Amino acid sequence: MGKTVTRGFAVAAVSLSLAACSTTTKEMDTQPQKVGKAALCRSYVQSQDEGLRYKIHVELARRAIDPASCFQMVQQQNQAAAALVAVAVVGGAVAYCANHDCGGGGGYRPYRGNCQYDWQYDAAGNRCGRRSAWSRPGGY
Repeated sequence: MGKTVTRGFAVAAVSLSLAACSTTTKEMDTQPQKVGKAALCRSYVQSQDEGLRYKIHVELARRAIDPASCFQMVQQQNQAAAALVAVAVVGGAVAYCANHDCGGGGGYRPYRGNCQYDWQYDAAGNRCGRRSAWSRPGGY
C-alpha cells in the first residue's frame, strides 16, 4: 500500500505543478520579466482573460517567442504529465497484483491440491490430464 500511496502523491504533485505553471495579472503588471517561459505559455494558452492574454502576448514578443510555439509547448507538457500518470497507475496496479495475486492472463493458474479437471495444471506446472478426478469413472 505504501508504494501505491507514494505514486498517488506523485500524480497529485505533477497535476499541481502543471496547474502552478501559470501567471496572474498582478505578476504581469509588476515584474513580467521574472515570469518563466512555461508559465507565460500556459497562461497564454489557457487564460480566458483577454487583458491578461494581451499582456502575455506583449511579453512574448519582447522575448522574441512565437506565441504559436506556446500551444505546442503546453501540449508536450500535458502529454508528458499524462505519461507520468499512466506509468504511476500501471506501476500501482502491477505492485498491487504482485502482492494480491490478481491472476488473469492467457494461461491457467496452477490448481492447488488434487486435480478436478483434466485441463487444469498442478502446483508443479504439469497438466493434470488423466490424473484428474473428472477423467476417472465416477470422479465428479
